[in-house]
Amino acid sequence: MALWRTLATLVVFLIVAPLAWTQTVTLAEDVKAGDCFAVRLNMKLTGEILVNKDGKQVPIRLSTDAVHDFASRVLDVADGSAAKIAVVYDKALADISVGGEKSERKLRPKRTLIVSQRSNDQPLVYAPAGPLTREELELVGEHFDTLALTGLLPGKAVAKGDTWKIKNSIAQALCNFEGLTDQDLTCKLVDFDAKTATVAVTGKATGIDLGAQVKLTIDAGYTFDLTAKRLIALTWNQKDEREQGPANPASKVAVETTVERKPIEQPKSLSDVGLISVPPGFDPPKELTHVEYRDPKSRFEIIFGREWQTVGQTDDHLILRLMERGDFVAQVTVTPWTSAEKGKHLSPDEFKDAMASTPGWEPAEELQAGEVPAADNKWAYRISAQGKMDDVTVVQSFYLVAGPNGEQTVLAFTMTPKQVERLGTRDLSLVGSLEYPKK
Repeated sequence: MALWRTLATLVVFLIVAPLAWTQTVTLAEDVKAGDCFAVRLNMKLTGEILVNKDGKQVPIRLSTDAVHDFASRVLDVADGSAAKIAVVYDKALADISVGGEKSERKLRPKRTLIVSQRSNDQPLVYAPAGPLTREELELVGEHFDTLALTGLLPGKAVAKGDTWKIKNSIAQALCNFEGLTDQDLTCKLVDFDAKTATVAVTGKATGIDLGAQVKLTIDAGYTFDLTAKRLIALTWNQKDEREQGPANPASKVAVETTVERKPIEQPKSLSDVGLISVPPGFDPPKELTHVEYRDPKSRFEIIFGREWQTVGQTDDHLILRLMERGDFVAQVTVTPWTSAEKGKHLSPDEFKDAMASTPGWEPAEELQAGEVPAADNKWAYRISAQGKMDDVTVVQSFYLVAGPNGEQTVLAFTMTPKQVERLGTRDLSLVGSLEYPKK
């Protein structure tokens, strides 16, 4: 009898043991409007940008250390994931070094409440209090997209060793692409115990950002709390190879991002009263999605759409390029001009002569000339002409904006003749937004 019991136990063990190996865990989050989280993001970037000099690519060392601490509240849900959240930053700080030149980026106190949303696979970040600067927008709009975090979950029961592919929309969001070309990002349940499950994320992705092709290699992993049923931590390592584009240089960098995330009770700053300034729905007023620029020497201020990318900035010039669906449409150079006496400015003839002598510019045909509308006691004059710039046929529109106290600023828009129609009236909108600070 003892032998029979031993044999019976062995048989049962052999039958049951394989079942233990196929035990599953459910990795899914039930995301609801009103859910609140405390999140900490740390990002470390090292690598180089490649600039063209004398026909050769010259590497310039680049490094960034950034930390973001914030509380978030889910405002809208779509397809089981957060589609719109409100975020209050306790800290948003980035230390940047380019070729040894160091700079710091941080949020103004009045811009710590941020809305982050995704509609039709398009991300949008804005501040209900008003336009962000380009530096602020990059600081809060280009860090790891926590809206897409739960898209890494399979949303079902999986066994150890099981794999699942990440959806294209999630890959595009996590890789911060304007457009996705190809991706094979795959998740694998590595291990689990009674409390947590560990998942690896690996693969490659190719996409477009600011008109340039970008190739990423991902080696990441995250931890899922089986008790709280929440994704609580992630480490995301990527190697980034970026080709030169119309608004950015080529680069090769390595980025490590860590995310710590835990559910919290709703803080006062994210209460209904605290969020009364947040616009409903997914179509905020356009002025909230514009970019604010203030000249470092307080000579002028200007507001423009986000499609205008900053590509150059010196003591004497601000250079923007208009990018539309990855295409380079036009460039504008904003130049503070010598001030005139109070109530005076360059005459139209003086302005025409000054613009005709622009280095490299050979005007051939004047297209239009005359005053354009200007508010707040400003005066504006435009000269548009077709000609050649460095042997390339272009159209240039020169605007002179003069203030009541003798302030003068020149805006020079440059484009090919085929792109004039695509520019439309956006030159007038940008010119009309220029203001002179009160002294």
